[in-house]
Amino acid sequence: MKETRRVAVRLAYDGSRFFGFQRQPGRYTVEGSVINALESIGAVKSVRECGFRSSSRTDRGVSALGNVVSFKTDFSLGSLCSALNSGLDDVWAYSAVTVEDDFNPRWARQRWYRYFLPVASQDATVLREVAQSFVGTHNFSRFARVDGRDPVRTIDSIAIAESGTFFTMDFKAESFLWNMVRRMVWYIDAAASGAIEGDSSPLDPGYSLRRTGLAPAKHLLLMDVDCGIDFPRNPKAGRAVRHELQRRVVSLSLMGEFARMLLETLGPDDSQ
Repeated sequence: MKETRRVAVRLAYDGSRFFGFQRQPGRYTVEGSVINALESIGAVKSVRECGFRSSSRTDRGVSALGNVVSFKTDFSLGSLCSALNSGLDDVWAYSAVTVEDDFNPRWARQRWYRYFLPVASQDATVLREVAQSFVGTHNFSRFARVDGRDPVRTIDSIAIAESGTFFTMDFKAESFLWNMVRRMVWYIDAAASGAIEGDSSPLDPGYSLRRTGLAPAKHLLLMDVDCGIDFPRNPKAGRAVRHELQRRVVSLSLMGEFARMLLETLGPDDSQ
């Protein structure tokens, strides 16, 4: 008789075609795709029976390198990722481990998001100064959709580096509210670009802010979720994933080269 145990699976996905992570009736979502694939390979019978849990419910358009899901199954652990990937598009499972029965990826130690902010007219010094005002424990009700949840969160760190076309902005915290990272990015970028008057304490109760915008989702990437467990590499699953990703890299590189050559053909912008 096969032994049923709880497993945790590490996932990556391209969020550009998904309507977010969480299941929605009639919508193409990450969670829905994973559950359908698990049912199709016989790894689970139903969501309720297997106790499916996820770590981070990313917004529509947001991608991930290291989200984590957990469920009960009697499927062979060594072939789980490969079998799961056979029924998935835009999602890749690349590591699976057995965990304790009470394991819940929602109670992660830390989540790490990276935002790719296009380099424009920002003052890099102001960018970093404003970002640091969000580090620490604050009430983020102005910078998130709270929906009845506790608006107090603790940001462990925000690191910003310039990398060619982008500033990479790394946000680390135990948990984030809905839209929180994208609203912080919007404010930091607007202040550093001079679009709004920057303030060293935008979270202070007395600070006047008419509105908070929302930075585009497609530039946001969930880098990692630290659940306190190690995910070993799965060479078998990795080979198939690598083949698909190499194909995508070639396709995107060709589009980038086309855009570069077209810009050269158009010449400089004389209106500037």
